[in-house]
Amino acid sequence: MMRVCPRCSRACWSPLALAQRARCLPMWVAVGMACCLGTIGCRPTVEQAVELQPVRYDLADRAEPPQATAEDRAHGELTERLERVLAVGSKRILSASRHAAWQIMHGVLCYGPQLQLDTPDRGRVGALDYLLSGGQVQGFELMLGDLFSDGRLRGVQAKLEPGSYQGQGHVDQWIAIMAMADIPLDTPIQLGEVQTTVEGLARQAQYDVSRNLLDEYSWTLIALTHYFPHEPRWVAWGDYEVSWEMLVEQELRRELDTSPCGGTHRMAGLVAAVNAHRRLGLPDSPIWQAARERIERMLERVEQLRLPDGNLSAYYFAKLGASHDVHAQLASTGHLFEFCALALPEQRLREAWVAQAATAVCRLLEVTEREEVDCGALYHALRGLKIYRARITR
Repeated sequence: MMRVCPRCSRACWSPLALAQRARCLPMWVAVGMACCLGTIGCRPTVEQAVELQPVRYDLADRAEPPQATAEDRAHGELTERLERVLAVGSKRILSASRHAAWQIMHGVLCYGPQLQLDTPDRGRVGALDYLLSGGQVQGFELMLGDLFSDGRLRGVQAKLEPGSYQGQGHVDQWIAIMAMADIPLDTPIQLGEVQTTVEGLARQAQYDVSRNLLDEYSWTLIALTHYFPHEPRWVAWGDYEVSWEMLVEQELRRELDTSPCGGTHRMAGLVAAVNAHRRLGLPDSPIWQAARERIERMLERVEQLRLPDGNLSAYYFAKLGASHDVHAQLASTGHLFEFCALALPEQRLREAWVAQAATAVCRLLEVTEREEVDCGALYHALRGLKIYRARITR
């Protein structure tokens, strides 16, 4: 009924246990990362039967349908499994009283505006709408920034808490998550008496690139290539001329093995930038060539280091290895699979090892669906499955 979270050493109750206990959990965890609480909706045990009238037809006029191959059947079974796992994941309900912004925004990463949040003042509402309309959640702090578009657009800055598991732990993490969730630029943001939009947050991120003291640009690339796909160059604070290519060059200098989540977020930033560069048909350069080569090399690395059961390495890109901790294995397999779902060419998505990895992610999520799971591991894994499903079924 109760387990200790491997990340924060906090005693956590499963959804089934919480349903039997009429008491609230502590409001906040003082140090470390809160665990993601899932509320699994009831599923019917009996399906309603619908009586159908038989259809009469002449067999001579009926063409024999093509027989489904084993590959087709396996693909169909996997698609159904993906649908079920994603549906179960959407039933996890977060709470503004128990979860911090870091956990909630990871939910937004996968489910966007559909993610539901229990709040003390508005009941159950859309999580992102609550955050952007002034709802109080620990770690979500926005403030007014610069004026843009001849004074017509007010910028928005998000407080940075490097390494935090409550607030924004990476430069431009919030706006990148909104980009990955495809949140429209004209989505309102209410800051006291001032109303601005998500575009204000995105423009501020673009303008503040030259103020980035951490030299971390992966989340920035994800955000800017999504929201401003026709602006590969711009003038940032201090009249610095900046480009996607300059940010890619900086990212290529960073070691993956010492980066958060095994370097998977850095790779996601490179994928976003390379795709945006290709869509615009911009001139090639050694930097863009190096970015493409790193992506191809890391895809090969993931395939080479995969485990016999379909899981991907618990050591990310570094070396082959598995973890006895299902939560740690979910974190690595889920993050790596998300990278593959983003980066693999269309013709490679149906390779057997990719389907096996997708099945492994499903299996990890199924065995933990009634447990508290680290929100970073949980929602990046779910997003990987969501991207994979969309790409193989379109």
